[in-house]
Amino acid sequence: MCEFKVYLEESEQRKEITKNIVKAKLKDGKVVLMGSAGDITKVDGAKILVVDTLMQELILKKD
Repeated sequence: MCEFKVYLEESEQRKEITKNIVKAKLKDGKVVLMGSAGDITKVDGAKILVVDTLMQELILKKD
């Protein structure tokens, strides 16, 4: 199974916000991330910028 580390890009800085993510979707203006253990992380005002399966990274960017 492919699990992603998720980074949030803001003001040209990138920081890791969560890891072991298996699902990502947009819902009500939020990016909703689900971890392999079923945990949920919601990120307001962000969009999906890059999904990279080789590096197992998902990069979000604040609007």
